[in-house]
Amino acid sequence: MNNTAIRPDALKKTLRQLIRHAPSGAFRKSEPLERLVRAFLEYDADAARAQSAQSRLLDAMVDYNELRVTPAMEVVVLLGVRYPFAESRCAALRRTLQSIFDRERQMSLECLREMKKAEVRRYFQTLVGIHPYVEAAVALECFDIHAAPVDTKLLLWLVGKKALPEGISLVEAQQVLEKNVRAADMLSLHRGARRQIESFSPRVWPAVATVPSPILAPPEEAPVPPPSPTAVSAAPGHSPSGKKNKAGARRAAPARERLATVKKLSTETVSKSKA
Repeated sequence: MNNTAIRPDALKKTLRQLIRHAPSGAFRKSEPLERLVRAFLEYDADAARAQSAQSRLLDAMVDYNELRVTPAMEVVVLLGVRYPFAESRCAALRRTLQSIFDRERQMSLECLREMKKAEVRRYFQTLVGIHPYVEAAVALECFDIHAAPVDTKLLLWLVGKKALPEGISLVEAQQVLEKNVRAADMLSLHRGARRQIESFSPRVWPAVATVPSPILAPPEEAPVPPPSPTAVSAAPGHSPSGKKNKAGARRAAPARERLATVKKLSTETVSKSKA
């Protein structure tokens, strides 16, 4: 990222505006695992839709361990196919929950209570499937870590305000905000940003890689079966394994030439005898 493309005056003005828009009510902390799941549901989505989706998941699942082992497409059905980026979102959530289980052998993040803040941030950043917004939201709200939750929706809003340059990535945007916002103001910035862009909808969303789906994706064409080993081995110059046998090809060529010569001599002999 080219730092010279950032306009400091526009950036600071926009950040102050977001901080002022933070709700005045008291902030309630959540358990890390609960916050992680909700963060997966709320990035690039409005608050009402994310809250409704979380309620449906809690009603349908016994616990987060069941959510971990539930196929991503079943979770998509619970959210609804019109949920923003439903397939990629649910597939990433499942991979992240599995990554936590592989580390802890249980669906729990209690081990993080004993870690230093830098270690906690690194823990979340290295989870498989984690989204930059998710790891920063959990780190900020649950562990008071200086982290800037940025999703694509907020990024495009900041670019539209000329606060950030076009082409900047989510991780780079996080780093810029973390350098320009005090730790004491980061939570207010996050809450103010969620409130400010609630009704904002980008005209064009960046392309997001989709996860192949047996339900939503059309079936692929059946592949053409390879030739049988018998047919391949019967071909001149090929071994039974199907690979070209150069030695066999060299032996087959003289044999064909000798056969052609014998046929020619036989024809000439028959012609002379008739004469």
